[in-house]
Amino acid sequence: MQESNKKRYFYNFFMRNRNLFKEAFLCMIFAFTVLCIVSWIGISLNFFSPFKNAFKDFSYLDMYYAEKLETNDPNINENIILVNVDRRNRKEIAGMLQKIQESQPKVIGVDVIFKDLEDPVWDRFLSEFLKSENIVAAYVLNDDKRIISNKNILEEGVALGYSNFNFDDESAVIRNFRGVYKKNDTILEAFGTAVSKKFMAQDWDIGMESYLSIDRPINYSGNRDFFLVLEYDEIMNGEFSPLIKDKIILVGYLGNPIQHRFDLEDKHFTPMNPRFVGKSPPDTFGLVIHANIVQMIIEGNFIKVVPNWIRILLTIVLTYMALCYFIWLNKRQLASYILRLNIVQLFFIVFFVWVALLLFRQKLLFKTASITAVMVFSIGLIGFYKKLAHYLYKRFKWEGFFFHD
Repeated sequence: MQESNKKRYFYNFFMRNRNLFKEAFLCMIFAFTVLCIVSWIGISLNFFSPFKNAFKDFSYLDMYYAEKLETNDPNINENIILVNVDRRNRKEIAGMLQKIQESQPKVIGVDVIFKDLEDPVWDRFLSEFLKSENIVAAYVLNDDKRIISNKNILEEGVALGYSNFNFDDESAVIRNFRGVYKKNDTILEAFGTAVSKKFMAQDWDIGMESYLSIDRPINYSGNRDFFLVLEYDEIMNGEFSPLIKDKIILVGYLGNPIQHRFDLEDKHFTPMNPRFVGKSPPDTFGLVIHANIVQMIIEGNFIKVVPNWIRILLTIVLTYMALCYFIWLNKRQLASYILRLNIVQLFFIVFFVWVALLLFRQKLLFKTASITAVMVFSIGLIGFYKKLAHYLYKRFKWEGFFFHD
């Protein structure tokens, strides 16, 4: 009997409000159509590109990294050691590699490209230390062409990895990473992937290649201060030799030891920039980004991404519910409509930012900006839809919520 009363209640509720539900659905279709047209115009016209890119380079989730770097303890990473080549010549770089090899590291990643030949003696000397089994060398992938070290310095058979982080040319901020690049029958590994694979050896999961074949968010562990950075003199003096054994050594450019903060060479914008609004200047050396990627891979500490279908479903459901409420409010309580509209819109924005940050702390990336934008945009079109409904009512005797009780 009680179950029957519930069914009757919901049936009566639906019948009383069927025009409202129909009106909200049609308004949502109208809003989505307008949104598609506006989006198409924005994509087609280059005029909007600077605005699109500006918003693409901004994410309120960057606040998480700003807070993380301020509150985290200053413990140094023990798995990965960075070696700064600064502006050393090839003789000095070869000497550093020799000293590093004597300390028996497990992997040495060399993020330096020796494109042209210089002194034959020292080029050959350098080449000898780039042959080792534990070496991974970097190259740049540019329009499917490799910019790689000269073949007289880097011989065939050496493990290679492209130093590109991703292939998104429109975004200046390095948030994502593609560990495996596939095109036709060609499969190439990123520098961070190749280093991690060599370090993990038998523990490497073959399924990781498929997982890394699309862009994945980088889970940044820390900036330059998070890693032990060794300079030329420290390497040659052997001060840190005991620490190098069985570790990952990444060799590359990290600027002048004293003034590196003002050095812009091979620096990139990242979410770790303390100025997450109006990022300037670039904040992180490429070698440090590679170190974060390697740390993420060897620990399996990835950021999961909420699937697009869930975001789309939530966008449709929440937009429809919001339209039901505001269409009802627009007709019944017009005096408080604008005030409530602004309050609810502000609530949704703050709420979704809070949810996104909360989930991001749990290593779950939930991009809520699109949900909020679609909802706010759709609600803002209720007035235009009402005028369209009024026109249809006058011309075709349209029966809807606005013009039928």
